[in-house]
Amino acid sequence: MAALLTTTDIFMEVARRVDGARLVKEGLAAIPALGGGGRVAVLAVGKVAFPMFDGLCAALGSDRIAAGLLVAPETRFPADPYVDLPAGVTALVSDHPDPSSRSVAAARAALDFVAALSPSDRLIVLLSGGGSAALALPAGILSLEEKRATTKAVARGGATIHQLNTVRKHLSAVKGGQLGLATRAPTDVLALSDVVGNDPGTIASGPFSPDPTTFAEAIAICQRLAPGAPARVVEHLRRGADGALPETPKPGDGRLGHVTFHLLAGPERVPDEARQIVAGDARADGLLSRNTEDSVADLAAAYGRRARHEAASGGGARVLIGNGEPSIVVKGEGRGGRATHLALLMAREIAGLTNVEFLAASTDDRDGSSDASGARVDGSTWARAESAGLDPARALDLCDSETPLKALGCLVRGPGTSNLLDLHLLAVG
Repeated sequence: MAALLTTTDIFMEVARRVDGARLVKEGLAAIPALGGGGRVAVLAVGKVAFPMFDGLCAALGSDRIAAGLLVAPETRFPADPYVDLPAGVTALVSDHPDPSSRSVAAARAALDFVAALSPSDRLIVLLSGGGSAALALPAGILSLEEKRATTKAVARGGATIHQLNTVRKHLSAVKGGQLGLATRAPTDVLALSDVVGNDPGTIASGPFSPDPTTFAEAIAICQRLAPGAPARVVEHLRRGADGALPETPKPGDGRLGHVTFHLLAGPERVPDEARQIVAGDARADGLLSRNTEDSVADLAAAYGRRARHEAASGGGARVLIGNGEPSIVVKGEGRGGRATHLALLMAREIAGLTNVEFLAASTDDRDGSSDASGARVDGSTWARAESAGLDPARALDLCDSETPLKALGCLVRGPGTSNLLDLHLLAVG
């Protein structure tokens, strides 16, 4: 009898199935308007810019690409990115998760690129997670340092992605539909969503989408989560809330009538694929969570109760499947992210249980500041960490989950060709 797939095996197969190039080719087949002749300009932004662009070229033919600009973090650049790029296509290195001067330069280049197009051109935008940091042009007189300090404080305060992007859009010259306002070309946005709910205005901070959030909301979030925000940031947001600065374009704004948004895949695709893989492995599956945004602490407590219940109930081999974007309040300067932190919390929750393992991993190849997608743990992980003198409890306090998990060989890293949130797998039996 063949051995059952481990949770790592399941995750890696999911990652293969949600490859960005594959999803673009699938999606284009359902958009007849883009399948005809005519040359197009392409702007690809985010962690999956290169795979998405590869999928577009495979589907349309590279000879249809009249001009292009690809913007991606350095960690997502191929070894030699310029070898296979069609003539007229440029690639720019940006930075993630912390925007840099390269992110500012990339945002200016994107603004110039779309602004140069005419109504007789056609623009295809390939958008994926990480675009918020990849394109970072501060609004007005704000500096990059002020914008970066504010968004970092908001993120470390435990903000949801919606709250974080509300602030980002109101400190930016390109987010919240402002790139869409800058071009006159008919525009099709093809997006891979890394946000629960698949809100077009939240994916990469919605550079081509109307923004339902306001300056007033942004300042309220800063007051609660980043009370020490730079004075000029507070002044900028107050002026916007008072009506002294123009708001981002809102839903129904005719100035974005030339933009059509197409969602290629969202977070729900990940557990759907996992269920198919588990079924093919002749195992039962069950629901662990669905698009969760709970805190990692609350989620680990709930998952731990479920794990103990399942372990005590007996039965055959089964895998419970969850996904989402749990929140975390960062309290230290350690290495890790929400997936590795959740995995280490779960190592404590399931300590001593036999035939139980848990995996939390992002379909991205980087979890926060970690050098991995996430981690897989089992009932022995916590005891092994303590026996090795790794002090996993202190690692949790310092948000340094990567250190003990790496030392124990628990880290998991996927191919990094997609970005559709996190997969959570609880295998029992």
